[in-house]
Amino acid sequence: MAYHRILDPERLHALIDAILLIEADANLDGLLGRIVETASQLVGARYGALGVVAGDGTTLSRFITYGIDEGTRATIGADPHGAGVLGETMRRREPLVIDELSTYPKAVGVPEGHPPMHRFLGVPVTTGDGHIFGNLYLTDPLDGEPFSEEDAQLVVGFGRAAGLVIDQATLRSQLRELTLSEERERLARDLHDTVIQRLFGAGLALQISLSSVLDDDVRSRINNVLDELDTTIKEIRTTIFEIDQEQATDVSLQSRINSLTMEVANRLGVHTDVKIEAGIDAAIGPHCAHHTIQALREILSNIVRHSNASAVEIKVSTKGNLIEVVVRDNGVGFTPNIGPGRGLRNLASRARELGGDCTINSEIGRGTMVRWTANRLD
Repeated sequence: MAYHRILDPERLHALIDAILLIEADANLDGLLGRIVETASQLVGARYGALGVVAGDGTTLSRFITYGIDEGTRATIGADPHGAGVLGETMRRREPLVIDELSTYPKAVGVPEGHPPMHRFLGVPVTTGDGHIFGNLYLTDPLDGEPFSEEDAQLVVGFGRAAGLVIDQATLRSQLRELTLSEERERLARDLHDTVIQRLFGAGLALQISLSSVLDDDVRSRINNVLDELDTTIKEIRTTIFEIDQEQATDVSLQSRINSLTMEVANRLGVHTDVKIEAGIDAAIGPHCAHHTIQALREILSNIVRHSNASAVEIKVSTKGNLIEVVVRDNGVGFTPNIGPGRGLRNLASRARELGGDCTINSEIGRGTMVRWTANRLD
């Protein structure tokens, strides 16, 4: 693994922090933007881009940038398709470091209005099965120095981790779109047989590396990453169970709510109080019922991961044409609208798509209340 060649503890810290910054539960578009931003900041690059390799393996289908504002992008015009050093990075399948682009023989120049660029580092982003998903292109370190070999190894290590996260995000995206039960079963097997095994492998590699790490702070950070991997594996196993549960469409919404909250209660070891309006199944449509379960699962997942709550109250009822889910916990609370909050944004987006809303009231030390609504007739 590339991180074995990184000797500076501070740079290893930075790599671990960068890996933890990218979230597998993000949608793919948001994830790709976060990957190129994080990679650029990891090595102090002024500009960065992630080129997604097209099906033909020789051109780029997408080009996500960092450090270039929208006005400049509009002036530049069409995105590149993989000529010059971008194409060479694709063909090499290994890091490409260039100290001066203007004198590099295979450089093809840049369009009018493009910012001048001199230093270059290109690194492939490889998924778990060895497929080149795309390439990271980084230019012009802010300190003016050329990219170093350790810079390249940092981005290689980050690119491999990003590839695994892309694998998970792609599988999750496909799972949301699939409706045929046999396809859902196949994806459940992929999650179990492929993703979990890769996470086990990554954890094992980190455990092996611990024996050669002398810095206590680095050891602590690696152990924290191992804890995160263990938590992720448990959550994927829960997801696999939930996929199987979703196959049974004849199970009532009330039963699914009770089953889900009992599972979370058992995992938390806390008191869970659930109140469900009588006759709820007859009052809402199957599409709304499905998304209600998904929203409740996401709310409870946030509680499991972040709240340290000792009690949770759940109330599901109807209000006019809406179904209303209210979840209160007595956890540590947080300041709304501060930090990334991807899970909360997903909840709000899902509610709006179903003609409802999501409001969150929280206070540090006094717990959180989430109110989620949707059109119950949808």
